[in-house]
Amino acid sequence: MRNQKETLQEKRAKLSASKLALLQKRLETDAEIIKTNGDLYAQLPTIVPDLSEKHEPFPLTDVQQAYWIGRNSDLELGNVSIHAYVEYDYDGLDVARFEWAWQQVINRHDMMRAIVRPDGQQQILAEVPPYHIEVLDLCGQAPEQVEAQLEAIRQEMSHQMMVSDQWPLFDIRASMLDGGVVRLHVSTDLLTVDASSLQILRQELSQLYHHPATTLPPLELSFRDYVLAERALRESELYQRSWTYWQDRLPTLSPAPELPLAVAVNSLTSPQFVRREARVEPETWQRLKTQATQVGLTPSGMLLAAFAEVLTVWSKNPQFTINLTLFNRWPMHAQVNDIMGDFTSLTLLEVKSAVQDSFEARARRVQEQLWQDLDHRYVSGVQVMRELARTQRGSRKAMMPIVFTSTLVLASPDQEDVANLDTSDDGRLLDLEDSIYLITQTPQVWLDHQVSEQSGALVFAWDAVEALFPAGLLDEMFAAYCELLARLAEEPEAWAQNTADLLPLPAAQAAQRQAVNDTQGEVSHELLHTLFNAQAEQ
Repeated sequence: MRNQKETLQEKRAKLSASKLALLQKRLETDAEIIKTNGDLYAQLPTIVPDLSEKHEPFPLTDVQQAYWIGRNSDLELGNVSIHAYVEYDYDGLDVARFEWAWQQVINRHDMMRAIVRPDGQQQILAEVPPYHIEVLDLCGQAPEQVEAQLEAIRQEMSHQMMVSDQWPLFDIRASMLDGGVVRLHVSTDLLTVDASSLQILRQELSQLYHHPATTLPPLELSFRDYVLAERALRESELYQRSWTYWQDRLPTLSPAPELPLAVAVNSLTSPQFVRREARVEPETWQRLKTQATQVGLTPSGMLLAAFAEVLTVWSKNPQFTINLTLFNRWPMHAQVNDIMGDFTSLTLLEVKSAVQDSFEARARRVQEQLWQDLDHRYVSGVQVMRELARTQRGSRKAMMPIVFTSTLVLASPDQEDVANLDTSDDGRLLDLEDSIYLITQTPQVWLDHQVSEQSGALVFAWDAVEALFPAGLLDEMFAAYCELLARLAEEPEAWAQNTADLLPLPAAQAAQRQAVNDTQGEVSHELLHTLFNAQAEQ
């Protein structure tokens, strides 16, 4: 045992010099990125809001258009909206006051009054009717009746596809339960808002609910102004340089992971998503982040690399490309971080796992590739996938259906400063930490891996089209991912191991492969043609 420990210490000592060199290189790279980004940001235009045109139609962003088109049932894994459904239980919630606060947010934020027209343009409505929350009183009913009605609401709302050209693109209902408990059912079409917008909504909604006399600072910038300014960037050097980079990458860009499937993808006409979720407690999560930092990885980079390791084990091809969700808000106006809208973008990340190496080395390669790609994020992943589809003669397949979404880069609600509001003493409304049920869905996606931080803990979920995969496959993959994170947190030596050692096949799969490859047995002396003749005679 002593010799083993000494060996580990010697290995760590040998790694120290290389890590110091890596750190120095990274610092030099960071300095160059900061300088480059500073130069690039200087090229960004300054938005001058046009209030006179605010209610005129304007184009969808690339991602919005992809989501909108993804509703089409003719597309592979279409007939689905970009959607989130959440349930919360609150003691003594004043539904009338909540409804009033929600209305104030509608009045304040343009994109809470937005629709997507049949011609594929979005529009901010100047006026909308008052929004009323539907209330269902279940007090005093038998428990089985209450559960049946709550389940019926969940089934109805959890996979809603709202009519995009009709306001509102959200549905809120309240169920009154015994003991003064109110269950809120919140269904949101995410065509017009992103994750950071929902943080703004939660913060301001909570402030208005707890302090109705609050006066929020006026907003002059609209999402329409931002979208038009961003489209103008396509004529810039920033965009052209990014487009050249991706065009050079296209001919050799790897396809999506080839995971085992139970059915043909195009056979599913109404995809249904199922959630798997887990939590890494704050102390363990802190250890995991510390381990990542020591080898030059960001928390998101480390989780992304771990996800890639799991995909590598189950994918037929060890080189593949996945989709990453980005939350871009270019600093073109002082209020760009105060308004709601769908600022989401995508980037494609190619993972090359054919070479056996330590997890640490492979993770660094994944992160370095990501950093390189992010330097060219002025062209969205949607545009790159459209170009790929064009080269494949207009394919309607889901191009890169495995997604990684990290909100670790976003400020958590208790850290952010939206409109200088503070609701820490009152409690936040619609905080995901308080949810009792959550499910999301995205058109043309097989699996979306989402990570966030809540109260110092890592919370992650896989929302996947369950019917696509063989029974038990997603459970095995998810369990392997959880086990991998646990080992990386608790076993420093795990970072030096390769994929085969870190992620052995599940026992059932290993036994099946052993049985299939077991060639021992009695060998017949018959010849192939004599066996055929005998069978023909029978």
